[in-house]
Amino acid sequence: MKPWIIRSGSVVLSAALLAPAAQAYAEQLLPSAAPVQSGPVSAPAGKPLADAAGKAKLSKEAALNIARQLVPEGLELENVSFRSADIWRTFPEWTFIWVKKDRNQNEITFSYTVSIHADSGELTGYSRYEQHPSKPAYTSRVSYAEAQKVAEQFLARHNPAKAAATRLYVRDLPQPKTPLDAGTSYTFRFVRLVDGVPFPDNGADITVSAAGTVTGYTLSWSDGVRFEKPQRMLSPEEAAALFKQHAKAKLSYVLPWDARGEERNNPILAYQNPFSFYLDAGDGTPLTETLAPLKPEAEKPPASGKRLPPRHTGSPLGQDAAVQLAERTFDLSGYQLRAATYNEKDYNGSRPVWNLEYEAKNATGQSYVFIAMDALNGDVYHFSKNNRLPEPRKAAAKNADADSLKKKAAEAIRSWTPTWADRLYLTESAEPQQPDAERYEVRFQRLVNGIPAATGSASVSFDAATGELLSYNVNVGPETYPAQVPKHRPAEEALAAWQNETEVEAVYALESFPDGATASRVGKAATLPARKAKLVYRAAVTPLDQPYVFDAVSGGWRSLSTGKPIQLHRPAPADLKGHPAEKELMLMYEYEALSLIDGNILPERSITRGEMIQMLMLSLNEGRVLPLAAERKASFRDVASDSRYFAAVEAAVDRGLLDKDSPSLKPDETITREELADMIVRALGYRKLAEHTEMFATKLTDIDQSTHRGAIVIVTTLGIMPPGEGEFRPKGSVSRADAAIAFARFLEKRSELEESRTF
Repeated sequence: MKPWIIRSGSVVLSAALLAPAAQAYAEQLLPSAAPVQSGPVSAPAGKPLADAAGKAKLSKEAALNIARQLVPEGLELENVSFRSADIWRTFPEWTFIWVKKDRNQNEITFSYTVSIHADSGELTGYSRYEQHPSKPAYTSRVSYAEAQKVAEQFLARHNPAKAAATRLYVRDLPQPKTPLDAGTSYTFRFVRLVDGVPFPDNGADITVSAAGTVTGYTLSWSDGVRFEKPQRMLSPEEAAALFKQHAKAKLSYVLPWDARGEERNNPILAYQNPFSFYLDAGDGTPLTETLAPLKPEAEKPPASGKRLPPRHTGSPLGQDAAVQLAERTFDLSGYQLRAATYNEKDYNGSRPVWNLEYEAKNATGQSYVFIAMDALNGDVYHFSKNNRLPEPRKAAAKNADADSLKKKAAEAIRSWTPTWADRLYLTESAEPQQPDAERYEVRFQRLVNGIPAATGSASVSFDAATGELLSYNVNVGPETYPAQVPKHRPAEEALAAWQNETEVEAVYALESFPDGATASRVGKAATLPARKAKLVYRAAVTPLDQPYVFDAVSGGWRSLSTGKPIQLHRPAPADLKGHPAEKELMLMYEYEALSLIDGNILPERSITRGEMIQMLMLSLNEGRVLPLAAERKASFRDVASDSRYFAAVEAAVDRGLLDKDSPSLKPDETITREELADMIVRALGYRKLAEHTEMFATKLTDIDQSTHRGAIVIVTTLGIMPPGEGEFRPKGSVSRADAAIAFARFLEKRSELEESRTF
């Protein structure tokens, strides 16, 4: 197999090795990309490469000399490719790949990929791969500030021109948490500045490993952009006033992405960010994210003004009945039923659904029709035709009227999915559809008492020239809604809360591609479509490591990921400054394993079983404990699905940190020292070893009767939980401070042990 580089826009979709079929796909995807040469570059293979790069200012050899400076000795040049300028990446580019293989020449152990601007010689891309990277000790990992310096030095050394034209940009990034693993990497974004104004569409992204090594660098830079600046620019204060004037706080129902169980069935009534638009920095006109004028929201008419009867009543549809109803609904002449499948709980509201597939054949090809139908009431959730048969030549002019297609779409919903027709409302897209588009799509949104539902939509797609209906989709969820809108906070309060979290900032934003522009490659940069960047204001909200909404009922912030209440600005513990375990306790507070009590962390307070389980599972899952499936049965009767510890406890059971040898866990009781020792040893992967208690000699005088004797000897020997004066006190409680110190030592020792196991 031969290595290839595939790029799409400014995103590298490269792979060291691709199958021949993937290589053929790459040639189709990027028809003007030069063939990649593998192994030592030979003269015959080099001719098409030279032809493709004939207009570049830098020859392959000149670019190679620049790229080689970033690669250590002892690696073989495996790949050379050339990319012409296109509308996604407006400069030509040489890319080189060096590799080092194992002793048998089977696997790549090291590789470096370096890309060079084929006109200016600037570094445009860099990545470093190591099959078995050496992790630093946990205590030796570089900090965020140290990694930032490494990134800044790399940019200044290898692309000084871009270093001078950019600045580190953190406005959109949350404050990074302290890593829980020595393998954590840091990513930095250096944004392009134009007359001191950020241009977020352009910049350099640099990744630094915990060892302080740059492992990735990508330059995204648009040449030939015309930056428009108004004669008079609004002040930030004027822009802030206009944002407040134009912003509309609107109610909507949302479902947390990771919610499970009952939380998944109960949407949250919320106000989402009302400041997700731009302002023209000159005249203050509200703009969409694509810089089109923001239109006032039009009234949304329903597909039906009244509740309609179902298409089928009585017993659930069997296969024959479903097929007969489908054939009465659609023109399926010439088609034969090819497959029929039945799902008891389809994604559409957990309803029973028939999926029918029809096929038509003739001498020149075949065509398929796909239908999804509710087995209880006959509602159609999906219809599409995959037509591969010869089609009549279409007229060049687009003659289908948009208004008539909207009426036709509503008629289809009333006819095919009548039980939802009065709850699906026509939605005008914020962005007009392209006039030369081959398809015209009409969309509908589900409303509950005039409020957008968390799920529920319909889309009907038509041939823009003939008006033929091409595809039909209705998607609904199983969640339930109150009969009346709950009592909630007024829009003014929500708007004020969101505004308190915004910071008005002037930026340049790149306008959309001109009509007719495509992503196909072009031979000359001069043929690239002209691009403009507009000076706009945006109101950036407080960044967090998870999206959030304003709860319309409680008036607080809630995570859109978990649905739990959150604090956007967590206060610092009032009693921690100068404490011997300040650093360790802050780590646990940072990951929300510990919560404040009257503003204090209370270092000497005994830590609970649930708090310690939460922190250990966070460390084993890269700082996050994923929610569980709704049908997951609780392992302990006192840690139900609504407990804050449920996900962590169940994950701990799955990982073997906890045994289900008792019906209750008592998560709010204090954990004993021997229990903590047992959990830590299990988290280290030494559970089986600890069971062989006869192997462990110790001078500890009070652990012979402990059921966790082996674990105690291991944690004391490793220095994670040192004893005092020859005693371990197995039944003793553990203070928050001691638990935090033990946890930090666990992280350090885990790092050392993982490194020793690698080799």
